[in-house]
Amino acid sequence: MVGKILSRNQGSVKLNRDYHAEVQARSKAAVAAEEAFDWETAITFFAPDVVVQPANAPQIHGREAQLEAYRTFPKMIEFECTSTAIIPASSGDMAYEYGVNRFIFETPDGPLEDYGKYLTVWTKIDGEWYITALSFSSNTPIP
Repeated sequence: MVGKILSRNQGSVKLNRDYHAEVQARSKAAVAAEEAFDWETAITFFAPDVVVQPANAPQIHGREAQLEAYRTFPKMIEFECTSTAIIPASSGDMAYEYGVNRFIFETPDGPLEDYGKYLTVWTKIDGEWYITALSFSSNTPIP
C-alpha cells in the first residue's frame, strides 16, 4: 500500500515537472515577443477571454482589447521580464507564475525607468497553455 501511494505521488511530481517545463517554454516565448515589442506575436499567448489588470489603468477583458492596449501603451525603450517561479496545479490544467519586470519609457523629459512585479495565470486550453489572467504593478510609489 505505501509503495502504491509513493509511486502515485512520484508520478504526480513528474507530471508537475512536465507542466512546469511546458509553461516555462510558453512564458519565455511570450516574454521574448514582448521584449521585442512584437505585439502581434505576444497576443497569441493570451486566451480569447483573458483578463489583464495593468498598473494605474482599468481592467482589460479579451485578447483584442489586450492587443489594443499593447498598441497604445506608453512608448517603451526597453522592457525586461524575469520569472521568479512557476507553480503548476496538480490538476495539470492550470499554473501560476510570478516575477519582476523593468520598463524604460520614453517621456518628454527623457527616459523614465520603472521596476515592478507581475502575476500570471496560465490555463491549458485544447492542449496548449494560454495566459488567462495577468496583473502587474509598479514598485515606484505614486508621488
